[in-house]
Amino acid sequence: MKQIQFNGSGNEFFKIWIVNVLLCIVTFGIYYPWAKVRTRRYFYANLEYADRYFDYHATGKQLFLGYLIGVLILLAIQIVGSILPFISIILPVILFAFVPWIIWRSLKFNMRMTSFSNVRFGFIGALKPAYVIYMLIPILGYVATALLIFGCLSSLSTIYEGARSTFGLIAFIAALIAAIGLGLFVFGLFIKKSSEYRIGQTRFGQGRFFTDIHTKKFVKIQFKRVLIIIGGLLLLTVLAGLLVVFAMSGEVNLTNMSSNMERADASPWFIVGFLALFAGFIATFLFATAYSFSRQREYLFANTTLDKAITFKSTVSARGYFYVLITNMLLVLFTIGLATPWAKVRVARYVADNSWIQSSELDINHYLTQKEQEQSAIGEEIGDVLDVDIDIAI
Repeated sequence: MKQIQFNGSGNEFFKIWIVNVLLCIVTFGIYYPWAKVRTRRYFYANLEYADRYFDYHATGKQLFLGYLIGVLILLAIQIVGSILPFISIILPVILFAFVPWIIWRSLKFNMRMTSFSNVRFGFIGALKPAYVIYMLIPILGYVATALLIFGCLSSLSTIYEGARSTFGLIAFIAALIAAIGLGLFVFGLFIKKSSEYRIGQTRFGQGRFFTDIHTKKFVKIQFKRVLIIIGGLLLLTVLAGLLVVFAMSGEVNLTNMSSNMERADASPWFIVGFLALFAGFIATFLFATAYSFSRQREYLFANTTLDKAITFKSTVSARGYFYVLITNMLLVLFTIGLATPWAKVRVARYVADNSWIQSSELDINHYLTQKEQEQSAIGEEIGDVLDVDIDIAI
């Protein structure tokens, strides 16, 4: 089993990043697609496996068309919304109807523009499953969960109605548990279907990725993620209560707290405690995110194969990824954003260093050479007429 390596450095990427930022400012954002291409090319070109490298083949011109479409859509929503406020409610719904198509187009484009060892990736997924996964499942999940929450609140209103209070409490608890359970199941199903769609429909040259995953595993991961958040918030609530007790003991006047803080007359311990609670709130959600990301990645890698001969392994841990995230946040915060290049490089290096590829039944170099020969024999795939990366998230 060999490890993927990231050979980039923060110093190198800073030169690219600062030029990108300055040019985006000078051109009022027009340079953004070219900046995006330069960034992706740098990170792809520094990903190494078995002395072979990834590459990104898109151009700024190709991305600019998709970027322009995104800008025009957002401008249209703002202008129409300001002129006809009632229409502004409908426009986001119309935009939501295009989300599956945007995801589908972006997958096809980005896979086609990515290569490893001169062998192109490809995405052959159909559009219809994208609408089922990215529209139908979320809508049904939201509607069903909303109905359960409505039932939960309705039962809560009966708690104070005399003899029916016990029944109302039981109904409230049951509806609440059902709503949480359904929400977790739908979310787990969404991740499972989305992963199957993105991985199972991806090709490496003529090679095919296979994945065997189950909804139950993703539900367990999300359930534990919720427990982490609840546990963290409960602990913070207790600490907040202690802070209030401390304030009520006479050390701090809550009524004049804001004015005291402006004059720097408030108790330094109270200020430190408030900042600690805020930091704890952020850390709780960052750790929950790190846990979810690491466990899902580990499961997906362990159950994915390429041509049923090459296997993958992820050793990203929740604590390790959390450490990278929290230290990156502090670096970016205390450098007013100037440490962003180093933060991105640290994430890329950590994730790459914890990604492994194994080919126990064949020689990986022989396999890649064969793929290169197949690529040369069939030539590069001819792109669609609309060969752009649709980018709405500006």
